[in-house]
Amino acid sequence: MAEGRFLSTSAGSTSSPVSALVLEGDCPGCGAPFQAHDPKKPGYYIERSNIDRESNVERQKQRKRSNNSMSDAEFKAAVDALDPELRTLLEEGGSSFKQFEKKMIQQQQQHPTDNGSFPITTDKSKEDFTKPAICQRCYSLAHYNRITTDTSPTFLRATQQYGSLEFLRTKHNPLIVVVLDMTDLPFSLGSQLLGLIQDNPTARVLIAANKVDMIPQRARCHEQRIRDWIVQYLKQQRFPTKQIKGISLVSAKKGWGVLNLLQRIGEERLPTDDVYLVGSTNVGKSALVNNILIQRASKDKRQQYHVTSSAIPGTTMGALRIPLHALHMGSSSPRGGGRRLIERDHYLIDTPGVINDQQLIHLMPFKEQKKLMRQKEFKPITFRLEAGRSLLLDSFVRIDVMEASNPVLFTLFTHMIPHITKTLKLMGKDSSLEPIPQLLSVQGTHKSRAAVDFAFANIGWIAVAGLFDKARFRIWLPNGVNPSETFAIREPAMLPFEYQGVIRKFFGSGERARK
Repeated sequence: MAEGRFLSTSAGSTSSPVSALVLEGDCPGCGAPFQAHDPKKPGYYIERSNIDRESNVERQKQRKRSNNSMSDAEFKAAVDALDPELRTLLEEGGSSFKQFEKKMIQQQQQHPTDNGSFPITTDKSKEDFTKPAICQRCYSLAHYNRITTDTSPTFLRATQQYGSLEFLRTKHNPLIVVVLDMTDLPFSLGSQLLGLIQDNPTARVLIAANKVDMIPQRARCHEQRIRDWIVQYLKQQRFPTKQIKGISLVSAKKGWGVLNLLQRIGEERLPTDDVYLVGSTNVGKSALVNNILIQRASKDKRQQYHVTSSAIPGTTMGALRIPLHALHMGSSSPRGGGRRLIERDHYLIDTPGVINDQQLIHLMPFKEQKKLMRQKEFKPITFRLEAGRSLLLDSFVRIDVMEASNPVLFTLFTHMIPHITKTLKLMGKDSSLEPIPQLLSVQGTHKSRAAVDFAFANIGWIAVAGLFDKARFRIWLPNGVNPSETFAIREPAMLPFEYQGVIRKFFGSGERARK
């Protein structure tokens, strides 16, 4: 990671809110090069004092509006409740209080606290734990969950540093951790990432299947079955499974499985290896890095190397490097009895997410993206549909049951709001959806076990079950998307046993149906 340093700019400029000191290097939060010219582009740096000053003004206005000042009686009661020595010092005046504060600092230095309480610190200790400067985009995401730049695939593709991944196609024997989103297969793999592994037969691959916390609790009890399904499905996608050295089910949000992943990395890593984290946008690479820091790094290293993570696709704009010795996974000292005069550090490298232009999340406004990516556990619900009925997921997916010898059971694994209606009611209406040209045929072989999944990019999936000789479906997707990159039939189903015999009635409101 490039260390940021300050360079002087033109002293005569007074119109710009940016300080005369501008950081050179890369933002440690997202990897974008620092710049002071365009606030709508990544890496834009503005002095925190300017932002904080605006925030303070707003807080003062709110405080005046709230008018929650203490009455004289409340103030007297608060003073009376103070420690006698402190109350005496307050009554004597400010100079005595400064002496008291100085005394407390001296005591704190002699007897430092380790019980988690907030210590009184000197200026030096504050400097030791100062967080590194980050760009305005990272600051807004971290503190306000607000984006200051465009989120379209075109913008992300133009600004992200994609050259940082190309060398992995030819690098000999690299150790690559492929981060997948368990709730978004096969789309979180993607053709570009698949090609990267296929082009390098020497690559050693570890699979980190993230967001296992979103899988229903009952299904999480069968980890090995899920691992076997992932291997089988990757094989169907022509992923070189012989290069897979291990599969870890992890939750970057809750920390589940992270130590197991680190153990596997330690077993596979050679002394000269860097470790590369690769994956599509929004699979949780940066969140995984931060959880690794929490579990393996000291407090100051966690602050120094903390990266910006959010539910917004394309948060990481450039490669972010974390020294492995900071994670107690490597050493920067010379090896081989001092034969090498210089030993370079080795790194855990968080790379920019590979963009799938067809992800449905790119079609949503920012506010809707935040709702969709709220990262809660799926609560599967099952509906029974007969021929002539349609199921809609908001305005992004429509499934028409064209033919079915018996009712079809749809078990939904999604946070989107469902709606069920007669297909005839949708005929002739203006729609932002268009059908996939061919009808899909499915055979149901078990009354409760799902035969296939209908998977949709970023949205989740629907498990199809029931006893029927043949059912035919028409799938509708947003206008202009490529069906092969937005929709997939998964056979066998990933979680085929989640239908528990309870069929949910549809009351005319998707929100009510979920309760």
